[in-house]
Amino acid sequence: MAKKSKVSEKDRISDLPDSLLLIILSLLPTEQAVRTSILSKRWRPLCMSLPNLVFYHQNPNKSPINFANFVDRFLMHRPNDLKIEKFGLHCGGDTYLDRVDDWILNVLEFDVKEIDLWFRFREMFVLMDEVFLCTGLEKLQLSRKILIYHIPGDLKFSSLRVLKFDKIMFSSYELVGELLIKCPVLEELFILGCKWHSGCCLNISGSTLKKFKLVSYSPIDEEFSLEILIDTPELETLSLMSFASDDILIKKNLPFLTSADLNVDQIVEGVAPSSVFGDSVLGLLKKITHVKYLKLGGKTLEALNRTYDSEFSTIHKGFPPFHNLTELSLSVDEAYCEQTLLYDFLENSPNLESLLFPEGLVDAFSDQTWRFMWAWSCSHTAECLSTHLKTVDIGEFSGTVDELSFVEYLLAFGSALTNVSISSSNLLGAKKIRKKLLNYGRESTTCNLNLFF
Repeated sequence: MAKKSKVSEKDRISDLPDSLLLIILSLLPTEQAVRTSILSKRWRPLCMSLPNLVFYHQNPNKSPINFANFVDRFLMHRPNDLKIEKFGLHCGGDTYLDRVDDWILNVLEFDVKEIDLWFRFREMFVLMDEVFLCTGLEKLQLSRKILIYHIPGDLKFSSLRVLKFDKIMFSSYELVGELLIKCPVLEELFILGCKWHSGCCLNISGSTLKKFKLVSYSPIDEEFSLEILIDTPELETLSLMSFASDDILIKKNLPFLTSADLNVDQIVEGVAPSSVFGDSVLGLLKKITHVKYLKLGGKTLEALNRTYDSEFSTIHKGFPPFHNLTELSLSVDEAYCEQTLLYDFLENSPNLESLLFPEGLVDAFSDQTWRFMWAWSCSHTAECLSTHLKTVDIGEFSGTVDELSFVEYLLAFGSALTNVSISSSNLLGAKKIRKKLLNYGRESTTCNLNLFF
């Protein structure tokens, strides 16, 4: 009978070098890392030397006083000769709101590289000027109940590379432009669901900015007018989800842009004619023609449709070419994408390889009479269909005549197709529709038709 192997009781973790143990402990919230010190006396000084300090108080059952006292004690006893890489504070206990400024000031003295503040106090927390004077700061994330009231004139964000605002409050739109001017090496900017007291111009500028995402919800006001100006010549990734009543302007073409996700809408139609706003969105497309990956939301498609004549009879002569485009995603969730607009994309994207409809080809909740027509003409085939288009993915398939007509067109002229996937979560007459789809002729002998319903 074989002997059982003896399980080693040696503490292998404690044999690791201090540098590696610090990395492991830094992956934990600070309070949890401190609790691990009961496992080994050797770990206790390591916990006080953590380069990443992240304090969480999000459990309503946890005493706010105990949390505040823990933060006080930890910062007080931490060695003064050690730098702090990251400081995170996620909390909302109003009983210790008056201590937050002191905690932040304490951390700023240690050449901190990253600050992440997430507050849910009853009152707005006004961000102190000292944060803006932290020259070594490389990443700043501000979330929830935080107010930026003004920008100090001697702001020195000379090292800041990543800036994220998530549902915070600004005194005005113009304040953002003032801030960005003082960020000479900024590479990533995120403005997500923020609120504004006043202003009419959101100016996004930066000679080094590579990634920009904006999710903006404007007030429903008949007199509201917002202009969004983007001046970022080195931009590589752009994501816009915005309600704007007039213009979204890109100052210059973006030659380095590879990915764009646009879902913009005119929230107040009375401020400018809908056709004017549609032309503004078309102008936006003309500035991003270098993209490889393009995703357009339903609101953007609806705005673009407004640029066509009432009969939708001819291809829009001003439609821009997308020679680098390899993947196009169109969301028809709350509006419609008319045949002419889609044909313009196919005709002007000769190297397109992937075409996606994540929300389907039609708005399933709209009245049938408002749905666009897919009466595709077979007299001319877009170049990408016969040369590069390999995959088509259609979600939320409804099985209408127009949808079936479009699929039949794709299969009949898609010489380069390898996969066409069609899915539906609730399709009536699925068996009959499946049979019809499988009977369509295919130009490509290597095309697989995948039906998920």
